[in-house]
Amino acid sequence: MDLLSMQQLISERLLKSPLPCAFAEGTATRHQYCAYMIDVYHYARHSSQVIGMAASRLVLSHPKMAAYLFRHAEEELGHDVWASSDLRDLGMSESQIAESMPSDPCLQMLGLEYLYACHLNPVGLFGWMFTLESLGAKVGGNIANIINKTLSLDGKGLYFLTGHAEADTTHATDLISIISAEARTAEDIAVINRMIYLSIDLYIKILDAATVTDPA
Repeated sequence: MDLLSMQQLISERLLKSPLPCAFAEGTATRHQYCAYMIDVYHYARHSSQVIGMAASRLVLSHPKMAAYLFRHAEEELGHDVWASSDLRDLGMSESQIAESMPSDPCLQMLGLEYLYACHLNPVGLFGWMFTLESLGAKVGGNIANIINKTLSLDGKGLYFLTGHAEADTTHATDLISIISAEARTAEDIAVINRMIYLSIDLYIKILDAATVTDPA
């Protein structure tokens, strides 16, 4: 499993999708970015919980993976607050944020996470985490800079993206190390690979949904 090559593939697929291209071309709107951040807010609300659930199921079979997930679940606590802060900076009220709903692809991603964390092989969560952490590490900072320039945000509404761009480089490196060391069976490797491809597909669909959704 060549994880470095997968990181490159993940980044290339993201950058070729319509919304990042629109930001790069200066044609994306604040509404589109806000719609994307609504989904970020909703999946961030579940991250610690779903990671912790997967960790509890791996304690006996994969203790080092379980320990990593427990630590990471704690690190993810409060990231939904980062996203809600960005949404307020983008002009949404507390009531609008509370009443917002995730897009269909975001719901599908959440369902996939919980399915593997609670019922199927919880090692699969490492594939989902690897995808998101790789995106933050490889392209998150550059995309945040482009969005800031395109939408003239003056640095506001970007705390989630910039914060993850700083942290995810370390997280992605750590994930490569633990996956390489602890995912030894054919089943574990297969489920991680499958979750990587499913996760990037759904993430791009989340971005695509934002191009046609008006959060107002």
